[in-house]
Amino acid sequence: MPASTKVASALEHVVLLDDRGRAAGTAAKAGAHTAATPFHLAFSCHVVDGDGRLLLTRRALAKRTWPGAWTNGCCGHPQLGEHLGDAIDRRVREELGLGIVRAAVALPDFAYRAEMPDGTVEHELCPVVIAQVTGVPMPDPDEVDDLEWVAWPDLVQRAALEPWSLSPWSVEQIRQLTGLGVEPLAWLDDPAAALAAPLLDRPIGPLAVHRPPTVTSGDDALAVVRGPLTAILDDFLAAKAPETDAVHAVLGEVTDEIRSLVAAGGKRLRPAFVYWGHRAAGAAHDDAVLRPAAAVELLHTFALLHDDVMDRSATRRGRPSAYAALSAAHERQQRLGDADWFGCSAAILAGDLTYVWADELFDRTALPPDAVARARAVFTDLRREVIAGQYLDLVLAADDEAREDGARQVALLKSARYTVTRPLLLGAALAPAADGARVGPALRAYGDAVGLAFQMRDDVLGLYGNPAETGKSALDDLREGKRTLLVLRAIRLADDAQRRVLRACLGDPHLDEAQADEARRVVAATGALASVEALIAAQHAVALAAIRTLPQPARTSLTELADLAICRRA
Repeated sequence: MPASTKVASALEHVVLLDDRGRAAGTAAKAGAHTAATPFHLAFSCHVVDGDGRLLLTRRALAKRTWPGAWTNGCCGHPQLGEHLGDAIDRRVREELGLGIVRAAVALPDFAYRAEMPDGTVEHELCPVVIAQVTGVPMPDPDEVDDLEWVAWPDLVQRAALEPWSLSPWSVEQIRQLTGLGVEPLAWLDDPAAALAAPLLDRPIGPLAVHRPPTVTSGDDALAVVRGPLTAILDDFLAAKAPETDAVHAVLGEVTDEIRSLVAAGGKRLRPAFVYWGHRAAGAAHDDAVLRPAAAVELLHTFALLHDDVMDRSATRRGRPSAYAALSAAHERQQRLGDADWFGCSAAILAGDLTYVWADELFDRTALPPDAVARARAVFTDLRREVIAGQYLDLVLAADDEAREDGARQVALLKSARYTVTRPLLLGAALAPAADGARVGPALRAYGDAVGLAFQMRDDVLGLYGNPAETGKSALDDLREGKRTLLVLRAIRLADDAQRRVLRACLGDPHLDEAQADEARRVVAATGALASVEALIAAQHAVALAAIRTLPQPARTSLTELADLAICRRA
């Protein structure tokens, strides 16, 4: 990073943000922090030396906010047009007199709201950076009046046992940084830190904090899969219908719902990831890969059938869900008993049958037995993880004290690995063993990043999406009380009044559009929406960095699929 020049405090500004975290103007820093502080962009830097010690600083008594509070190494505000990395370098030099050896964004989506006893509020989207430094601290007395180096375990313990002794933002940051799994200096050696490097090079632009990529349709990456896959599924399901009819004609009600859901489309992302995982391993096009790819799509149909039951969803892909359609069939036939319970039970059985069929279709793979065995092991991992993620999702929805890290774990298991990572690895496993192993780390990093962003986008669309585009109601997630990362973050960032609104809406089966709109306004006002959008953008950048060495045409196709999965509107 280049040497920085001191920004005159009288000229320094803060970048104001809109609901989505895009730059919406500036305000003079000197007057920005009041009882009605506007949501704006900042950063926090945790400074570590070569021995792994963290620098704590005590804010000067003349500081407008939290004077005299002990906090992380330094904080600051990027200026419009400035790269985030340059802003951090500037602030570390100005405030501490230190040079940065290396740095990486550890928490790209950190946001917080804190209120001082006098009513002054901090309300920031504040990416958290870990920076290894060199030199002897020479603090600016206008910013820092004391400092000390501490061991990371001691700092973690202090934040847990004596949170009042640290700034409120640093306490929450320290708690989240423990999720990295290693101490900060060691984390800088992790491949994840290297993949996050592009996040420091983004300019704070006049239009957006994170400039969205050019969104491609993904047609080229999907076309090679979509047509042949549709033919495989149509032929397979057409052959299954007589089998079930031979057992009893009434079973046609179930098989028709399965076939209708498959025929209704969907993006076919999962089979595309199977195919391009195979190509990423250096393999040539092989039609035989499309059969296990189709099995993954059929498994997804099973998951949708069960998901609609758990969510009590009336629609799916712009048509009645199997749950709703089979309930209606019960009423039309004037059968005895509860139509809703019948529809629920029948949809579960439809899902079970589809699960069996996915297994059967997978076993028809015409590839070498050793390759099929490797892929079968990944297929098993995929199924185990998605079921575990679904159950954890149910538990989370029933937990009034649910935490964001729990929601993130659900997103990783239920969506990220199921949608992207495991299909990619399944495709790679169908290639020669050495080739699949060679690209495994890149596919895992890309898959987890794209998959997590995919689920975060799904959560955003679940609350703010247009039902005409998404094919399902924007009330479902709230009515079901889903504790998504977006909702849990809003609860954490909300003030008491906002929190009451959210808690009243979550899990209310009779929630109407007016109440939902109020909840949406609260989520946006807290900064949670902007924070999740920042996470999505960061994961997108990490994913593209992970595949930079993969061969063509897989690299271009995976780039297109990342754009499609992350930047979609449905």
